[in-house]
Amino acid sequence: MGVKMSYEVIDEITTSKTVLFVGEYFSLMTTVAPEETLRYEDEEDDDFAIRMASVLMQEHYGWDVEEMATISIGVVDEDLD
Repeated sequence: MGVKMSYEVIDEITTSKTVLFVGEYFSLMTTVAPEETLRYEDEEDDDFAIRMASVLMQEHYGWDVEEMATISIGVVDEDLD
């Protein structure tokens, strides 16, 4: 008795960005894999990730997390080298 495995060919590697929102009474972190079709023309990678994370957080929590993150908003550096 064997196990049948199937593999899909991956055409491109999806890169993700982790965005941190820090307000006076909260900190929230989420990781997004931005969809390139939603990118504005000439939008930088970090700005795009922050915008996507802001939309996700607003839809999830029902309030504007970006507006309330009065201390800091940024992309977490995940380079461990």
